Amino acid sequence: MFEQVNINREVIGAGENLLICGNVMALPQEIRDLAGKAQCVYLDPPFMTGEKFMRRRPYGEQGWRTGTPAPRYPAYEDRYTGEKEYLRLLRRLVGVAKDLLADTGVFYLHLDWRMAAPARIMCDKVFGKTRYLNEIIWAYESGGRSRRYFSRKHDVILLYAKGPKYGFDLTRVPLPRGEGRRNHMARGRDEQGRMFSSIVSHGKEYRYFDDEPIYPGDVWTDISHLQQRDPERTGYATQKPLKLLERLLLPVTREGDLVVDLCCGSGTTLEAADRLGCRFAGMDVNPEAVSITLNRLKSSNLTVLCPGGKGGKVRLLTEDDTEGGRFRMNGLEMENPAFPAKQSALDNVESWETGRIEDGVFYADQRFRRSFRYPELTQELKLDPASVTAVVTTDAAGIRRAWKRCPEE
Repeated sequence: MFEQVNINREVIGAGENLLICGNVMALPQEIRDLAGKAQCVYLDPPFMTGEKFMRRRPYGEQGWRTGTPAPRYPAYEDRYTGEKEYLRLLRRLVGVAKDLLADTGVFYLHLDWRMAAPARIMCDKVFGKTRYLNEIIWAYESGGRSRRYFSRKHDVILLYAKGPKYGFDLTRVPLPRGEGRRNHMARGRDEQGRMFSSIVSHGKEYRYFDDEPIYPGDVWTDISHLQQRDPERTGYATQKPLKLLERLLLPVTREGDLVVDLCCGSGTTLEAADRLGCRFAGMDVNPEAVSITLNRLKSSNLTVLCPGGKGGKVRLLTEDDTEGGRFRMNGLEMENPAFPAKQSALDNVESWETGRIEDGVFYADQRFRRSFRYPELTQELKLDPASVTAVVTTDAAGIRRAWKRCPEE
């Protein structure tokens, strides 16, 4: 039998990367300790839309397999009393970002048409106008269209450098040149059979070979928004595609560099950094965002600081087969009005972990989670059940709870 307990943090592997539920206005010490160490800080803060965003989470095996059922839950509110309150938050975020950057580091601020202009002025003051590098336009085709003005179909990503010797290598993001005639250029084939386009200027021929890459400018139209059924989707509102973050990170980081996201949301930046072999630290004020990010990450080297669930009438169902040397997870017995009427105790679980608890810290050894690729949750472990002394569960609504085995009476 297991009972709910409180834990201060969770450690996976060496615990070198960070995922924190925290507020930039009361910056956690773990983030403060990274001052001057980050090669890249990316911010995708609220856009001051005035909206209350919802999130969808697939429920159970069927939900992860087909996309339905997927109940809706509150995600976050992007509402402020006015521009002054919003800019106060943004100024704090930008200031912290600059403090975290190494001398060679760079900063991305991702916004849209609403606040990009005052944000540019603010960043000029914080970093200095000479440190401005780019205003990247990420254009996309999604959502409705206006008949009263040209439809607003792009985001703005501002890029600043911490100092004059910043790291940037455009050759790390090559794009295929492709075939076909380019404007008025002539087409030809060289002695090795390579196709090219050419132009003659001032008596000199310039050749552009089809198999040579080109590199992106500051207007990106080739990365689309995530579609409704995209397997990347986590159900979190305003989630950005991995392809976008990888293009942003590749030119400015190398393997082993530290990437920080202070508004990590569903964790796209952290997953992109992990894929590129970078160290990472992510923070979000929303515990559900941290839960979604954790279930998304495959990192085996992570420390998580996030409050658990609020208790409630929830019971962990497990089964010990001592003779067969097996431990079985049977799910969570609980009620949630957002869950489907016909509930399954196992479908109530999105992920679970085994490990041990010492001094309020959960040290994970095995993790099992649902995904669109693997919707069926692992239930049975072939080991001595007594070795499973603690379990952490994430229910289908994204609430994490820690459980400790009760001593036998």
